[in-house]
Amino acid sequence: MIVNKLVKKLHLRYSKEQAHVVAWWLVEALTKKGKLELITTKYTLSNAENETLEQWVYEHIEENKPLQYIIGSLPFGPLTIQVSPPTLIPRPETEEWCAQLIESIKHRKDIHTILDMCTGSGCIGLWLAQEFPNAHVYAVDISEEALNLAEQNATLNKISNITFVRSDLFENLKPGLKFDLIVSNPPYIAAAEWEDLEPVVKDWEDRGALIAENEGLDLIEKIVTQALSWLTPNGNLYIEIGHTQSAQVK
Repeated sequence: MIVNKLVKKLHLRYSKEQAHVVAWWLVEALTKKGKLELITTKYTLSNAENETLEQWVYEHIEENKPLQYIIGSLPFGPLTIQVSPPTLIPRPETEEWCAQLIESIKHRKDIHTILDMCTGSGCIGLWLAQEFPNAHVYAVDISEEALNLAEQNATLNKISNITFVRSDLFENLKPGLKFDLIVSNPPYIAAAEWEDLEPVVKDWEDRGALIAENEGLDLIEKIVTQALSWLTPNGNLYIEIGHTQSAQVK
């Protein structure tokens, strides 16, 4: 079967077990069919589908293109998030962080305005917008490319209670706005770490969405110091940070 052929090629990058997982992921994404259906119906790929798979594997193995960019989307909580270079690909740890955040605040009735700072693909802001349909989310990013993608994701997931703002942090937000919740997954990797990142990251994803000055703390510090002016009296700020940064951020 085609999966076994893919595994042999993907084994150049992955363990055999991982290669099987990736091969099935590619085949399911290409055919828009689940693994069980593909097995039970003995689905046969067309020549065009085989050529596409060959191209995908070449791009991933030889050009270090991330699988998410190749497929074009990934699940994030209940959402489907489209991704394209160079906008940052949502990470599993960010999905887990967002899920835990939602679980901890879903009982609250006082959340009416939410700010998602450094929104990227829009994944965090859109999930919050879906969970709090009576609230309005403002999603901010400095990258026009990222905001265009985030707007596409809002349309794809049929979410309308969100406004996208191009801004360098709080700079272009309307004066007087106050938020019951500010969330952010800002760039927090130190510049010195850039060269140590895998080619699948540094060859494709936006450096500006990953790297921050001052040992990765520059944007975190700016958000923390400015957030108080934008929070309601009972408002809260939640930031995803690096695993070594907690003491400094506190």
